[in-house]
Order: sequence, then C-alpha cells, then structure tokens
Amino acid sequence: MPAIVTTLTSNLTAPVNFVLMKGLLRAASKKLPYFNGTKAGTLEKGQGSMSVKWRRIENLATATTTLGEVTGTAAAFMGRNSVQPVITDITVAIAKKGNFILVTEEVDFFNVNSKAADLTDTLGANAGESLNVLMRDEFSQATQIRRSAAQTTDSSVGASISLNDIRAAVNTLNRQSASKFTAMGTGSQNYNSQPIREAYKGIAHVDVEEDIRLLTGFIGVEQYAGYTETDTFEFGSLGGVRWSSSEIAPVASDASTLFSTAGLRGTSLLLHDVYSTFVYGKDAIGTVGLGNMHATNNTEMYGSKKPPAVEIIYHRPGSSGIFDPFNEMGSVGWKAWFAGKILNNAWLVNIKTGASSLS
Repeated sequence: MPAIVTTLTSNLTAPVNFVLMKGLLRAASKKLPYFNGTKAGTLEKGQGSMSVKWRRIENLATATTTLGEVTGTAAAFMGRNSVQPVITDITVAIAKKGNFILVTEEVDFFNVNSKAADLTDTLGANAGESLNVLMRDEFSQATQIRRSAAQTTDSSVGASISLNDIRAAVNTLNRQSASKFTAMGTGSQNYNSQPIREAYKGIAHVDVEEDIRLLTGFIGVEQYAGYTETDTFEFGSLGGVRWSSSEIAPVASDASTLFSTAGLRGTSLLLHDVYSTFVYGKDAIGTVGLGNMHATNNTEMYGSKKPPAVEIIYHRPGSSGIFDPFNEMGSVGWKAWFAGKILNNAWLVNIKTGASSLS
C-alpha cells in the first residue's frame, strides 16, 4: 500500500548490543513519476497567500475577414475592431504535509553517526511517495475516461490495454489541440535506433507496462535513449505516447465482474482488477513548488533526485529547550507545501483496463 501522509508519535527505540551497518538492508525503491511533465505554480514565502493561481488565455477565434481600406478617424480605430481574449483563472488552495520521527539520546549515543543520514533518506523517500500519491489522486479526477473495448462502466472492463485504446486517447487529445511534450526523433543508423513520433506523456502501472510492451509498434527506450532525452522511468514509446511506469498507479481490486477468459489479474474469471493508465498533454496538470525548487523530473525513493519542494528538518537531542528538560529528545522530519490541480481536463485521458496475468 502507498504511504499515507500521517504524523507519527512513537519513539524510535535504541538497539541493545547491535552494530548498525549502513546499507546492509535497504528499503525497496519505488518509481514515482506523477510530477513529471506538470506545470509549476509558484508559492513564495511571506506573500500572504494560501493559494496559487494559474491563468489560461484562450485561443482567439480565427481571423478570416478581409481588412478593407482605412476609413474614419483614429479615434474610431479607423474602421478596425479589437477582440477581447477569454481568460480563465484556476485557483487551488495550498496544504501543508509532513511526517517526523522522534529520536532519543540513546539512539544518538548507541548508533553510528550515519543513523541520522539513514533516517533522512527514509523520510525523503516517504515525502516523495506521499506527494506522488496525492498527485496520483489528482490525476484520477480526469473526466475523460476510455475503458477497454469501449465499455461504459468499470464492472464491465474485460480486456487488457489495446493499441486501439491508446489511439483513441491520443486522438481525443489531438482533437482538443493538446500540446505534445516531445518533438519527433529521427533515429540513427549508427546506433540501430528507430524514429519516434512527437508524443504526449503516459503513466501506466507496472502490470500494464508488460501488456504495452507486447503491442504492435512498441519501441523500447533502449532503442532510442542514445539520441533523445528520456524520463527516469520511461520504458518505451507507442502510439504517440512516451510511457513511464509506477507501482503506485491506481488499481481497483476485483472491480470488474464481467466474465473474461483473457487471463486477467484478479481473484477469478468473474472478478478482476481495473487499472488506470493516464495519457496527458503539456500544461494539463499543475503542481506547486517553493520558488525554484519545483521538481521538473521524476522522483525515485532513495534515488538522487529530491522530492519537489521538500524541507528536511533535523533537531539533535538536547535542542528542544524547556520542552525537553533533560535534553533527551530530538526529531527528524519533512514538510512540504502541496497543491495539485487539473488545469485542462480536455488534455487528460484515463484509460481503464485489465492487466494480463503472468502466472
């Protein structure tokens, strides 16, 4: 289960007669791509606001009227008429998120000095996963939904993702004049790479990734990574979408009750899981960062890239003043200001399908 943004109140106890070896046991790393390709809103400290606003200026209507000979006076604009652009403001409230661990003086005395660094890594990973879970939930608010085989409800989803599902999602964005993230890549015979279409971004569950890899026309990231920049968790290109995967992508367990012999993941032929796969264009989703700290790329637990706009705070035991009369308590924690918002629902599609069972 994804980490839940909570506040811990239990102490981290000291071990007895144990020597800690940093890196001996490492928590599992997760792929967290839900800030990838989002449009940054800026929150500045001390500006007296608990919200962030994005402003969209709609495209003007096409100008097809011929301009005639100038007549009249300048005061009458010489026979010309101006147009008024349509401006849409989208405002979202900012929320503070965080987590912390209490540390006693025994932990500080009996553990190696690297313990604080290990706890910092753990909390940084928790911050990245927590914020990505919140962003994933915002993606799930998409109003444009495409279900496998054009079904109308989750309970009737009975197939894994198909090329036609992807084509339908891409066509939906194209018809709405969505902006693509990447231009066409021409490839190179020197590296045996293949041309890649200009593309939107897509995020799929790691189970759905295996189905996408088997679809006709799939180009693995290893066949184009030498000549174009890729996302950290990108696994390939198909149908005008550059695909990344994550194990925290939404999965509704046993949500479909349609009888299926397709070998889908679930507890029976009548009960199988429904996965959400997102395809989106540039500026479809907005996120918030503090100043220039906003992440422009993916985040990986225990990786080199920090979560967006996260502050790690460490107070050594003995630094809490009158609230700690015996200088015994310290803490290490993270906090972040968070907001995520769909800015243009017309540029985001949620494809709901099953996923093939690999058993």
